[in-house]
Amino acid sequence: MATGRKTTTAKGLGWTHQQAADELRRNHHDGSPCNWCGRPMYLDRTLNWDYNPQATNPTSGSLHADHSEMSRAEAIKLGLPIPRPNRLLHGVCNIQRGEGGNDHLAANNRTDTNQQLLIAWPW
Repeated sequence: MATGRKTTTAKGLGWTHQQAADELRRNHHDGSPCNWCGRPMYLDRTLNWDYNPQATNPTSGSLHADHSEMSRAEAIKLGLPIPRPNRLLHGVCNIQRGEGGNDHLAANNRTDTNQQLLIAWPW
């Protein structure tokens, strides 16, 4: 007997998640830094550092919607509603982050919000 694959909804990536991801993309400013690696993020996937033109994956270089406060896996484990994603990350960065257990690895890449910037960014 073949086991069926989980649907995107069963994985917490259904319509609600997709709508939130679309909203994040609409509000995204090209060139803003990734919270994980600090590199600039672009909606045009071919401009992102993780884009691989030889990849068989048609989403190579795409930005992923991420849940920074509570991962989908943690919410499912606790029996809580899955939170909406609240930020974008590079696809590779999101995979490296996993369920949030690797967040300590990205601590050096986060900008200090109290730091005065040399350029007054509009966002």
